[in-house]
Amino acid sequence: MKLRRQLAVAAALAVASTAGVAAPASAAAIGGGGASFLANMMDICAAQYNRNTAFNTGSDTVTYASVGSSAGRTGYANGTYKFGGSESAYTSGAPANLVYVPLVGGAIAIGYRVDGLSPANAQVRLTGELVAKIFAGQIKNWNDPAIAAVNKATTVAQKLSVSKLGVTVRARKVASNVTFTVTMTKAAATKYRNAKVTISAATLGGETASVLNQKYTKVISKSTAYKANTSYSVNVGRNAIGILAVDNIKDGETITFPDLAIRVVSRSDGSGTTNNFANYLNKSFPDIWTKPTSDTFATAFPGTIPTDGSFQSARGNEGLANYVRDNNGSITYAELSFLEERGVKAAAVSNPAGRFVSPSPTTSAAWLEAAEVSTEGLVTQNYANTASDAYPINAVSYGLSSSASSTDNQLVKRFFSYFINQCAPKNAAAAGYTPLTGAILEKSKAQLAKLNGGA
Repeated sequence: MKLRRQLAVAAALAVASTAGVAAPASAAAIGGGGASFLANMMDICAAQYNRNTAFNTGSDTVTYASVGSSAGRTGYANGTYKFGGSESAYTSGAPANLVYVPLVGGAIAIGYRVDGLSPANAQVRLTGELVAKIFAGQIKNWNDPAIAAVNKATTVAQKLSVSKLGVTVRARKVASNVTFTVTMTKAAATKYRNAKVTISAATLGGETASVLNQKYTKVISKSTAYKANTSYSVNVGRNAIGILAVDNIKDGETITFPDLAIRVVSRSDGSGTTNNFANYLNKSFPDIWTKPTSDTFATAFPGTIPTDGSFQSARGNEGLANYVRDNNGSITYAELSFLEERGVKAAAVSNPAGRFVSPSPTTSAAWLEAAEVSTEGLVTQNYANTASDAYPINAVSYGLSSSASSTDNQLVKRFFSYFINQCAPKNAAAAGYTPLTGAILEKSKAQLAKLNGGA
């Protein structure tokens, strides 16, 4: 059952269960609006908060309008909304006492529809440079030799141990399991005492899954179920240690592409998704994407957008996903959950470590782990992150609220607290989002504490 349908059913059940029961006189409506990137997660958390009488003691009702980050910032600044949602910061017109509260992260997936692929269900691979050139209009056809060149099956030789920076990880297959052993030199154990050792499994045709994610205090032994055609990326903190394979494995698929024009689909409205996508392109491939980022695709675009039909636009993440679902040859950028809802395929994209990685909450978290967060709560991504299991195109959604004391801000603070501490940890990953962890989560809670005068 698709996420929106699940929410509709849940809402209907909630209405039915409370039919004939009047809301308390003190109940308030808390209307927010902004980023469409955030909308699916906001729908989940608002629906749950609205019926959570233990947390929502005033029986308040939270609503959220998916209007785009630019409109959300404007609407919050002029009082249309009691809180805002955005993946990009104000460049002007910020309201007094503004507080950015990181709420949740997510992968910006490259969604595509290409009928006539062979094999039909193969996942397309794109280097970051190919993404940059396609969205700049420099590559115009799906059977371009540059696309075909990276979509060829290769073989990865068996590798049962990796050692780097004083860290050694060994793998062995025993019956139907794979067991990993992690050891560190004394110096490495001291240096990386606050870093987590992570092992992620990437299976051909499947999603990336976390095998290990813990700090090293002594020798680690961890087992997981064996799967064919699976490689394992090993990292310590932000440092890539290497790739393991317990068999000779197939990596990627050889895909035959049809002679089909590429149709690029971008946002028609001001968008934090666009801002983060264009920032990735500009920071990673500045010779192709030569302009600074912007909420407006046409402003960030390196040149003038073609008017020959090869570029189209749609409103919101939902509009982008709908367009690609319905139009052969199209490609877009959207938060992962919107593509998954509509059955739109997402490309595996190469990261700075040279690995092709599928978008997922796990691979998005690996990328955001290397990000920095400012005193204002704004996240700066590290586009040189060499973690081998990290998906490179991501965003963090901010809730917009105020440090001023008011009844409205008190209610918003209560809802944001529920979102960060209760809803996102339990629901984000299953919904296609990335729950916040580490330094970003710590800063999120610190920013939350500032709302409503700290009360």
